[in-house]
Amino acid sequence: MTTHARTPRVLTAVLAASLLVASPLLLSGCSLLPGHGGTGGQGITIPGVGSFGSGKLPSSWPKEVPVISGDVLTGASIGNATSTDGQGWNATIKVKDASAYGQIKSQLTGAGFKVDSEPDSGDDQGGTGTFTSAKYEVLVVVTKTDDKTGWVANYTVTTGDNSN
Repeated sequence: MTTHARTPRVLTAVLAASLLVASPLLLSGCSLLPGHGGTGGQGITIPGVGSFGSGKLPSSWPKEVPVISGDVLTGASIGNATSTDGQGWNATIKVKDASAYGQIKSQLTGAGFKVDSEPDSGDDQGGTGTFTSAKYEVLVVVTKTDDKTGWVANYTVTTGDNSN
C-alpha cells in the first residue's frame, strides 16, 4: 500500500477549489478586470498566492514535468517555493484526441515518473492516471469536454514527500 504525505492532498484540494472558483474568470471574465485581458496569455497574479490565466503555462511550472504540445487553455499556480504547504500547478491543454493520454504517459515515464495509480489506463474515451517522482505528484485527465473545445488534457501537479 502506498502512503503519501497529507500535505499534497490538501494542496490538491485547495488548488482544485481555487480553479473551480477561478475558471469562469479565466475563461470569460478576465477582460472585465482593469489591466487584464482574457486572451493572449494574460491573467491575474496574486503575490505570495499564485497566478491564474490563459494562453500559457504558469512561469513557475516545474521544468521536470513535461507537457504535451497543444494550445494552453488555462494555467494556474498556487503557493511558492517557501510555502510550508508546498506548491501546486494546473494546466488544461487542447489535444488532438483520446490517444493523447498514451503520449502523456510516455512523456512522464520517460522523464522518470512512476505510474502510481491508473483508474483508466486510456481508451477511446480518454484516460486518467497519477504519476510520482521524488519531488512531484501529477494527476492527468484526458477527456472530451464538448464539441466546441474538443479534447483536453488537464494536469494537476503538487509538491510533497513522494519518497515511496
